[in-house]
Amino acid sequence: MTDANPYQTPQSNLQEPQAVQYNVNPNWDIGDVFREAWQLTSGYKATIWGALLIYIGISIAVSLPFEFIGKDSLIMILISQIVIGLVTYPLYAGITLLGIKRSVGAATNAFMVFDYYAKIIPIFLLYVSMVVLMLIGFVLLIIPGIYLAVAYSMAIPLLVEKNMGIWEALETSRKTIHKCWFRMFGLYVVIMVLIILALLPLGIGLIWAVPLVNVVMGVVYRNLFSVGQNV
Repeated sequence: MTDANPYQTPQSNLQEPQAVQYNVNPNWDIGDVFREAWQLTSGYKATIWGALLIYIGISIAVSLPFEFIGKDSLIMILISQIVIGLVTYPLYAGITLLGIKRSVGAATNAFMVFDYYAKIIPIFLLYVSMVVLMLIGFVLLIIPGIYLAVAYSMAIPLLVEKNMGIWEALETSRKTIHKCWFRMFGLYVVIMVLIILALLPLGIGLIWAVPLVNVVMGVVYRNLFSVGQNV
């Protein structure tokens, strides 16, 4: 075995490791996305369902005390929604990021849903901003609200994965999705139909449909925005 050449040019460490190499495709096709995502769900179902059970369990635990306290006043309703949102929105971001991680072959486990509590305030404020803007859009003849609901759908992962500010994440999502808005809308229609069909046989189909949808959104995000090495 020969010694390494001390005068050899240092090798760059900027390339992505083999496990997270992927192709970015801004002109993605709905069928291709579903086919790729379906392959990626193999071996992933336990992870995403474990994450969802954590989310559901914590959501119930946080919501339950307010059922006993009562929500007779507007102030109590507001407080309950703020507390529930602060606790659960970072978990939702974690579930979304699991699908993105899976789309690039990065390691995943159910407990990664807890990884984003460091951004609890930005995530909460982003979600509130989205809801307010969409409600304004729905008041304005409904169509603007539908447009914004689709256009802002990647804002939360952008804030978390790209470390963007609130308005930057909203506008980056909107401007990027605007270029493929009808395709994105079609994707959500397909997802809605898939979930309805999965519910028909006593909900058994959800075992496969939920992980598939989670990874589909991860693949679409990756195709539109790419994914950093440290996802």
